[in-house]
Formats: sequence, C-alpha cells, structure tokens
Amino acid sequence: MKKVFLLLMLIFFSAVGYQVTAMSKDSLSHIQLEEVVVSGTRAGVNTPVSYSNISMSDIRKDNAARNIPAILQNSPSLVSFTEDGLGVGNTYFRIRGTDATRINVTLNGIPLNNPETQEVFWVNLPDLSNSLQNIQIQRGVGTSTNGSAAFGASISLQTAGARSKPFGEVSTAVGSYGTFLSNIAAGTGVLNNGLSFDARYSRVLGNGYIRNGSVDHTSFYSVLSHYTDKQLIRLSYLKGIQHTGITWEGVSEEQMKDPEYGRKYNPAGEYYDEVGNRLYYDNETDNYYSDIIQLTLSRELNRFMTLSAGLSYNYGYGYYENYREDRKFSEFGLEDQSIDGVTYSRSDFVRQKMMENDFYVANIGLDYSLNRLKLTFGGMYSYYDGDHFGRLPWIKHWSGDESEIEWYRNIGRKSEFNFFTKADYQLNDKLSLFGDIQYRRVNYIFTGEDDDLLDLTGDFLYNFFNPKAGINIKLNNSSRLYASAAVGQREPLRNDLKDGIKGESVNPIKPERMIDYELGYQYTGTNGWQLGANFYYMDYHNQMVQTGKLNDVGYKLMENVEDSYRTGLELEAALPLWSNKLRLDANATFSRNRIKNYVAWFDHYDNQDNWNWEGQISEEYGTTNISFSPDVVSAASVTWQPSTALYLNLMGKYVSKQYMDNTSNDAKSIDAYFVSNISAGYTFKYTSIGTFNLQVYVNNLFNKEYVANGWAATDTFSDGSSINWIGYYPQAARNYMMRLTLSF
Repeated sequence: MKKVFLLLMLIFFSAVGYQVTAMSKDSLSHIQLEEVVVSGTRAGVNTPVSYSNISMSDIRKDNAARNIPAILQNSPSLVSFTEDGLGVGNTYFRIRGTDATRINVTLNGIPLNNPETQEVFWVNLPDLSNSLQNIQIQRGVGTSTNGSAAFGASISLQTAGARSKPFGEVSTAVGSYGTFLSNIAAGTGVLNNGLSFDARYSRVLGNGYIRNGSVDHTSFYSVLSHYTDKQLIRLSYLKGIQHTGITWEGVSEEQMKDPEYGRKYNPAGEYYDEVGNRLYYDNETDNYYSDIIQLTLSRELNRFMTLSAGLSYNYGYGYYENYREDRKFSEFGLEDQSIDGVTYSRSDFVRQKMMENDFYVANIGLDYSLNRLKLTFGGMYSYYDGDHFGRLPWIKHWSGDESEIEWYRNIGRKSEFNFFTKADYQLNDKLSLFGDIQYRRVNYIFTGEDDDLLDLTGDFLYNFFNPKAGINIKLNNSSRLYASAAVGQREPLRNDLKDGIKGESVNPIKPERMIDYELGYQYTGTNGWQLGANFYYMDYHNQMVQTGKLNDVGYKLMENVEDSYRTGLELEAALPLWSNKLRLDANATFSRNRIKNYVAWFDHYDNQDNWNWEGQISEEYGTTNISFSPDVVSAASVTWQPSTALYLNLMGKYVSKQYMDNTSNDAKSIDAYFVSNISAGYTFKYTSIGTFNLQVYVNNLFNKEYVANGWAATDTFSDGSSINWIGYYPQAARNYMMRLTLSF
C-alpha cells in the first residue's frame, strides 16, 4: 500500500507541476551540467581510444525486460550470454574475451563493481536500463576511471536527467515463458525554483527457459535534483530486490540429447527419496537486496573550470539457498547425531550461504580548460566491509534444539585510494597529445573461517602506477587517426586470494599487468556515413584467465599465466541509405588470443572406483587459445524507419568457436553460432490520454538450438585415463515479447 500511495502521489505532483512550471532555465545549460558528472571518466571526440556511445533511444529500442548485457549485444567485440536462456535472469558479457571481473563499471562516475568479486551482477539491479540516459563503452584499458581496474573495457552509465516538463509513463510487457514486466514512472519537470523530482518503479516476473530459471525482481529509482545556472545537486536512490532460481550448474551434451532430460534440464536442487524417485527442492534460489544512495554535485566555478563530486553508499544483503543431499555432519563442524537409538553420520541439509556488505565511496573531479590545454583531475576513496557467513535452516536428522545453525563466518575489509590526472593538449589545428597518469592503492584484509572451516586470515597491499599516452591526428573535417599505449594493473579476486591462503600455496595468485596498444581510424561523413577501424595489441604479464571450472556457488576459478596476449582488428560501419529511411549498422572483430607455454594442472585420483585424491599433475601444452575468447565476433543490423512513428529492425550476431579451458581441446569447446532477432515499434498519434508506443520483439528468429556459454573441468587417474566434466548453458528457442507504453 505504501508503494501504491507513493506512485499516486508522484502522478499527482506531476499534474500539479504541469500547471505551475514555466521553464525559464536554459536547457542547454542543464545538459552541460549533467555531462560534468561523468566527464572526468569518459572519452571525448579527440581521445585516442576506441569507444562506443549508446543513447537513450537506442537503449529503449533494445529493452524488453532484459538485463543490460543482452541490450548491449550489438556492441563491437562484445559477447553476451545468460544462464536462464532469456536474458532476464543472470546475464553476463565479455569484451575482447575478458570477463566481467575485469570490466570497470561506474554509475554517474561512481564505482558499481563489487570490490571483492570485482564484477557487477546485473540481475541485482533489475530494469536499470529504463533509468539511464546514455552509456559509454571504452574498449581495452581506456582512460583512467574510478573503481576496479579496466582490462577488457570500462562502461560508464549515466542516469536520466530531469525533463523540462512534467511527465508520466506506464509500461507493460508480456512474453514467452511467463515473462512479465510492469513499469511506472513520473516526474515533476524542472520547477521555477530549480527543483525536480523523478521516480520509477518496476516489477519483472518470469519462469525462464530452463527449469528453475524463474525470476521475481523489483526495482525502485527516485531522484531529487536542484538546478541553477551554474550548479546541479542531485540525490538519487536505487533499490533492487532480486529472487532468481539457481541456474549455474549447466547441462551436459548427453543430457541435452536425452529425452528424459533435454535442453531445459537443470540439476539444481535435485535429490532422491527413499524409494529412488527423483525430486527437486523448490526453493533452490539466489536472493539479493541492494540499496544505493548517491549524492552528486556539478558546478561551473568559472568559464575555465568545473567541479564534480560525489558521495555514495551501497548496502547489500543476499544469500544462496541450496539442498545438499547425504552430506557428512563434519563438513559443517557438527557432531554425528543419535536419534531413537540410531546414529547418523550423514544427513540431508538445506544451507544458506549469506553475505552482508557496506560500500562507501567519495570522489571528486576538476576539469580545467584554457585555450589549447584541457586538464582533468580525479580522486576517489572507497571502503568496503563485507561479512560472509553460512546458516543451516533445516537438517533432516537433527536432535538439537537450535532451529538455525551458523557454521562459518568471515569478514573482508577492502579500502582503495585512487588518483588520476589527464591532459589533452592541442598542438595545432590537426594534432593533439593525450597523457594520463593514475595511482591506485588497494588494501584487503581477511579474518575468520571459510565454508570448509579452514582459517581465512590474510592482509594484502597493492600499489599500482598506470601511465597512458596517445596522439590524435585530425586528417580533415571528416576523419581522424589516433594511437595510444596504456598500462593497466589489477589485484586478484577474493576467491583467488582465499584459495591461496587455505592451500598455503607456494605460488599464490599474483596481480596482473598489461600494456594495451591501440591504433585507430574514424570517418564521419556529411551524409551520415560512419566508418571505423581499430587495431589493438594487449600484452599481458600474469594474466588471470578462467580455468573453465566453477566453485560450488557458480564463481569462475582463475589462474595466472605468465605470458599471453590478445590482438585484433575491430571494424565498424554505419550507412544511412534511401534518404535516411534505411540504415545498415555492422561491426566485426577478428582476433587472436593466445597463451605462450601453457602448463595445465589437473586433480589426480587413484581410479574411478575409489576416487582417492593423490594430488595434482601437470601437462605442458605449448601455445594455446585463451578460454572463452572467440577469434571472430560480429553483429549487423538493418533498420527501416519510413517515418518517426514506425521502425523495423533485423539484427544478426555471429560468435565463432570458443574453448572452455586453456588446453585448446575440442572436446571442451562451444560451437560457433549465429542468432537473429527482429523488433518493430510504432508510436500512435497523441491522444487526450497521451502517446501510446507499441514494440514487438522476436528473439532467435530462426529457432536455432545453440549454446552461448559453459564450463569444463578434467580429472585424471593413475592408469592414464581422464574424464571431462562439462556443463553448457542452452539459450532459448524462438521467443516473443510485446511491450505497450503510455506516455503523458
């Protein structure tokens, strides 16, 4: 009832605001103040890096209840995939073959990556795209930014600014596999006193393509802004509530072909009763609650200098709930149980692996521009306090009185200081130089026990100095040539560090270092034609790559490889045709991603009957492909828009073969795939109620049975044999979505 009351109040204030607002403010000034918030971390027209800008209209065209990785699937060098098969549940992407743990994400210039996993879990921020006004993707190291290091890309998200007039919006989408989205938004517009208030509420429901792929998501976004001629102050609040079925286990190739299982099979929560019937625990779920509060300021100090600053607090709480069949009590630090004269050393358990965290950030930026020189100064301090603990809400054989047992708890505290300076100097009308220096200091401390009851105590301190330099040459009014070199360094993830602590590893995982060389050309014609080519060479030392394995809660396990590289050519084209009514957009990346002198380590057992672990053995493979790094990634779309009211878009995406570990073994690979989507939209003429917009989406138009991601592991035995364990994530067959939006 409180939410309904709030939404009604928003609509009421919008109606009142429409009567009292007389916009005397300069809208262009407002836009400039909005841009100041993110300018310190974004690339400009002369910055010598490869980047893409995605506007609000592009976001809206591709958005139908899906998460941001699915919306960005047409971007160069980007491969998106989803566990639930639809892009509504857990959804991820890689850029240039690097996974999301090495892609920096900021929201209004403030870090969004979780400091421990160094990843953004988009499912925790459902329907975030509806609250954005634009996105910038910088590929490679890019320019210095706040938060975790960018090794594959950095993504800057900017939330929508206030509109000049009051508005209201109601949207509903329905689709295949029970997908349902409801969304309501309203805003006052900028009032005479410079204030504006906007809010949006969303609910996303669905069953998912695979079994247990259900979603139940809620999000709320509100923002209070105050504009003057030279200043913008904004307080925003973003809440996400996520309930998703566990979908990370995957399905084997044999199971996909077996009618008893099939492509939709998911073993999560599977167990057997006393007579051998296969059953499923009905609450095998991933749950997360997040609250993000941001206070941002942008101010024009004088005509040469602008200031931006921000404070952010991010509270997170979540847990996985799993059914665990026939496990030893000792695994959870418990004694064997005696019930009615029977002693049990094993039992079935329901376990919850939980986390609660607080993340505080303060950042400041200063832009100075005079004649041919532009300077940018940026600084950030963050502190993260995260608790990890496990509880047992149910035990099948239990004689105690406790209704809920905590079996482990550990605490991680991570602080970071980050400072960067950027300089852009225009030597003459054609030549400009770019320089960028960044210093990061990261301190990370562990205390407590992990879920296997081993001690988890460690203190890690990292200091990184990352210089960057480049040159931009304006060849003529339509084209430019640029080149740059940039150093990036990055600390290991929490999982990598803690596994090294517990194993007392003689070779613990190390920070990685990379030098990124970029050479590019861009052409923008007066007829709207756009062409681009970018060559990159990313030279790594101690690169952290995926082993192919997952731990028991779906996290990717990583390893250092001493010498490796990624190199490729990115091509882009945008061609308006037929009096701008027809538009062709295409991009393609041709790359080579290799590890030199790769040595793999496998768990080694006595035989397949006893499975007694005997340690690990190594095998040398020479030069191999880096896992999950396809040699070819391309996308093309044709858009027909005969009028402003109607558009029709046909898109195709091709991803070549990928290996799921670093051995270049065809048995542990994902086949190449090509998938097509089609969408259409029509905006009806304005009525007394408002403007209606209808959008229709058909995903996987040609009904391809394809796999976009997976995992793989290998065990070896004393007789020389081995077993490959493989899990695939099948993507949904042809599916549909329709969305109707009323704007007023």
